[in-house]
Amino acid sequence: MNPHPHPLAELVRIESDPAYRNLFCAELDAAVQDRFANRATVVAEVQAAAARLRALILHGEPGPPST
Repeated sequence: MNPHPHPLAELVRIESDPAYRNLFCAELDAAVQDRFANRATVVAEVQAAAARLRALILHGEPGPPST
């Protein structure tokens, strides 16, 4: 077995094998969707923290509880 496959071997396989291309694209789509979901979660957490900080600064209140 070759320990160092050609750098473009994966790309060649994706381009030449329709079944592998479909699998690759499905996995890529799932990974992108997962990343977007994680990003949305982080954005919501940052917005909630900002709201709590605003409430603390403006009113001396702890703000709404985090969920």
